[in-house]
Amino acid sequence: MLDVINDNDKIIVATSGGPDSMYLLNELVKLKDKMKLALVVAHVNHQTRVECDLEEAFVEHFCGTHGLVFECVKINSYDKGHFTEEEAREKRIAFFTMLIKKYNYDYVVTAHHANDLMETILMKLMRGSTLDAIVGIKPIETIGGVVFKRPLLNLTKQQILEELEKNNWDYKIDYTNYHEEHLRNRLRKNVVPLMEKEVGNVESKFFKFSRELNALVEYLNDKLDIIDKELKNGEDYDLEKFNKLDDFLKKEYLKKILKQIMQNDVKKLNVKSYDRIINFLLKRKKNRLELTKEYNLEVGKNCFRIVKALPISKDDKQLVCTDLVKLNDGILVKTDCFGSKSNYEIHLSSKDVVLPLYIIHRKLGMVMEVKNLGHKKVKDILIDEHVLPSKKDEVLIMIDSAGKVLWLLGLKKSKYDLDNYEKCDIIYKYERKEL
Repeated sequence: MLDVINDNDKIIVATSGGPDSMYLLNELVKLKDKMKLALVVAHVNHQTRVECDLEEAFVEHFCGTHGLVFECVKINSYDKGHFTEEEAREKRIAFFTMLIKKYNYDYVVTAHHANDLMETILMKLMRGSTLDAIVGIKPIETIGGVVFKRPLLNLTKQQILEELEKNNWDYKIDYTNYHEEHLRNRLRKNVVPLMEKEVGNVESKFFKFSRELNALVEYLNDKLDIIDKELKNGEDYDLEKFNKLDDFLKKEYLKKILKQIMQNDVKKLNVKSYDRIINFLLKRKKNRLELTKEYNLEVGKNCFRIVKALPISKDDKQLVCTDLVKLNDGILVKTDCFGSKSNYEIHLSSKDVVLPLYIIHRKLGMVMEVKNLGHKKVKDILIDEHVLPSKKDEVLIMIDSAGKVLWLLGLKKSKYDLDNYEKCDIIYKYERKEL
């Protein structure tokens, strides 16, 4: 316990009133004066049982007896209309986070112990979780910018109960912990006793496994951080460098970046999802892969990115091509000088086009006549030019009054673009802002 708690620490103590949290709270009270600890006791009343109010009163009375600050939150409703472990956990974390900010304290301590750790690992293994998740409960973890410490992870439930009895410390029992509709409770009642019978002191073996796996995960995360610096450029990731990674690092790196970008939506992906992404990025037959309804993976010429699958609003506003046109990403300037044959400059004859000229965004079914290639859909040109799907509707297009597509600014010009030896009287230069 002293390994994670230091002199003068300011601590939010998560306390339910059950045996584990009351053991932790009593131990902290014993250390309070000696280590000059500042303690705030945080209790969450889930209001799911008639005993919840009694447990709240019990913890509050303990705090009053020992001169401790008591904070409580009552959960009046749940989003799904009924209690769920996941939502209850989120509400608890939100409450603890609020208290950390309110009191400007250092961290939150919870009373998770070796049995909790073992049960969590078993549940994660059964659900096919990632390496990081199979570690189980970490001794120290940062969630939403708040540090959580679990000083009892090396103690078993039996050891805690023995200490409570030895010191005559009171606590309350939540009998729903024995109801078998929850997987954790079924493991606790039916599986763990069999494991204990086969292998004595099984909790300590899971504790050791968790620590060794955690060390491996930390090493892997350091490696992934190095890879991230090499591959990431803004929102884009270097496709060539990614494909050179071995399959294990590819998969772990994808898990890392997708979790950062997609957050809770990443839970919708499974093992096969990552294999599908790796295969997609290797073959590059298409430029978009739907990850979930909310997120897509897009492939450009030499990069890929993960984007939100939100509809892009099309701006149908037509800009008349005058001597100077201000664009969102630069300017369009009319000039008299033939500068270059790049896709950032177009050279037209007024005999070939119908004035005035306009700048618009892409519309469905647009076609451009390309020199030596004939008519080609603008959609296909953008694919050939490796324009990311989320950027396609941002491409600016020059048309004439007859609707002929003359130029995809910065990307491709039509057959109406003239060479420097041909007579042209309309020259426009696209000057793009430096990004």
